Amino acid sequence: MGLNECTCKYRLGIEATDATAQVVVDGGDPQMFTETINFSAVQCFTAGPNCNPAVNNFTIDFGGPPGTTINFTMGRRGMISCEDNTIAFMVDGTAQQNGNVMPTGEYIVNFSYTILPDDTADVTIEASNDGSSFSTTFNAEITPQTFIGACDETVGG
Repeated sequence: MGLNECTCKYRLGIEATDATAQVVVDGGDPQMFTETINFSAVQCFTAGPNCNPAVNNFTIDFGGPPGTTINFTMGRRGMISCEDNTIAFMVDGTAQQNGNVMPTGEYIVNFSYTILPDDTADVTIEASNDGSSFSTTFNAEITPQTFIGACDETVGG
């Protein structure tokens, strides 16, 4: 399995929630921030029984005015995998960071998203570049559109 291949498909989202993140800027000391986080990811998703490799996006927005802002946009997958229609992973993805805390530029991003029986998700996100990093683990309500499945699955079927 190489980069950018579709081994499964998912459409992930959370309701905005507070999260605590550890941030390291330019190799400095770790700093802790608690802000609102929004997360969505759509990889290889189609509603029908196939996967579409052209569907390739994720975004992470942490903070907001007037405080800390860290945004990972234009997210592109590296390798994805899914387990039991409840867990989705991405490793070695890339995204552009812009905000008022960390240096702008391209970051390597990894995440895991686990759907729990109470319609919440445990989410872990790590992003890093040369000397700067962002990491958080939190629990949030999932969005109604959330789906994790094999390429041959049909949404709602």
